[in-house]
Amino acid sequence: MAEYKRFEVTHQKGVTVLRLVDAELSDLVLQDAAHEELMALVEEDKPAKLLIDFSAVQYCTTGIINSLLTTKKRIVAGGGVFKLCGLTKHVHDAFQALNLENTVFDVYKTADEALAAFAD
Repeated sequence: MAEYKRFEVTHQKGVTVLRLVDAELSDLVLQDAAHEELMALVEEDKPAKLLIDFSAVQYCTTGIINSLLTTKKRIVAGGGVFKLCGLTKHVHDAFQALNLENTVFDVYKTADEALAAFAD
């Protein structure tokens, strides 16, 4: 398994859990690095079930949201399932303002809730 700097990867209950580690995902260089690592994970591991945990992220820009859209497309195109959890207040507000929560993305408060939803 590759080593990543922008997130930690674990496997729980058959789900690949990606926990973002940066509090702010606003710098363009950081966004590009996160996007590249995310695409590498999707290409190399081809996870059937992917959960992205935002609990450490206090701020992100639309660049990160665009990366999530691209990731979701690739996961779903391969027959997989993609969910998000742990959106902090600012991130949650952005997702709501863009009407992405539970329309485009399945969003859960906690990783445990999201993991349980994968089993449904």
